[in-house]
Amino acid sequence: MTYMNKAVELLNRWASYEEENPKADLVQFCQAYLVSQQPKTSLATFWQSPVPPNKASMLIKLIGRISKLHTLHALAAFKECGLNSFDEFLYLSSIAYMTNPKKTDVITAHFSELSSGLLILDRLKKSGLILEQGDALDKRTKRLTITSKGQNQLEICYQKLNEVNQMYFGNLTEEQVELGNQLLQPIEAKLAQQWLEAKMK
Repeated sequence: MTYMNKAVELLNRWASYEEENPKADLVQFCQAYLVSQQPKTSLATFWQSPVPPNKASMLIKLIGRISKLHTLHALAAFKECGLNSFDEFLYLSSIAYMTNPKKTDVITAHFSELSSGLLILDRLKKSGLILEQGDALDKRTKRLTITSKGQNQLEICYQKLNEVNQMYFGNLTEEQVELGNQLLQPIEAKLAQQWLEAKMK
C-alpha cells in the first residue's frame, strides 16, 4: 500500500508539472523533482563579492568562481609537470588526442586569439613537449604532435588534476555530477558553435 501511495503521489506531481509546463518532457520533470527534493539552504553569498540579482547571473557567477579557484589549484599542481598555465595543459591534451592537428585547429578549439595561441604553442615547443612538422600537401601549414616527454608530463598532469577534481567534487555523487554534465554540455556546444560561426564571418 505504501508503494502504491508513493506511485500515486509521483503521478500526481507529474500531472501538476505537466499542466504548468505543457511543453516539458519526462526528463525535465525528473530534474525539477530532484531539485525540489534537495534540502533548502540559506541564500547564497559570495566572499567579499556582491550577490547577482537573478538566478541565471547567480549560476554564471558560481561557475566562474569555481572555475577560477579550480584553475588556481590545478596550476599549482601542474608546476611539477613544467607547465605554467592551464591553457598549456589544455593545448597539450588536445594535441595528444587529435591526429596531427594544425596549429589553427588547436587554437580555435580553445576559443583563443591567434597571437595568444601561437605563444602557448611556442612555449610547449621550447619545453620539448610538442613537435612542429610541415604538411605534405600545404607547405604553409604546420602540424603538431606530442613528444614522449610531453605524453609523460600529460599523464602526470591528469593524475594531479584528478586529485584536484576529487577535492572539488568529491562530496557529489556520480549521479549529481552526471546530471550537471547533462545540463551544461548542450549549452557549451551551442555557444561554441555560435562562437565559431561568428568568427568565420
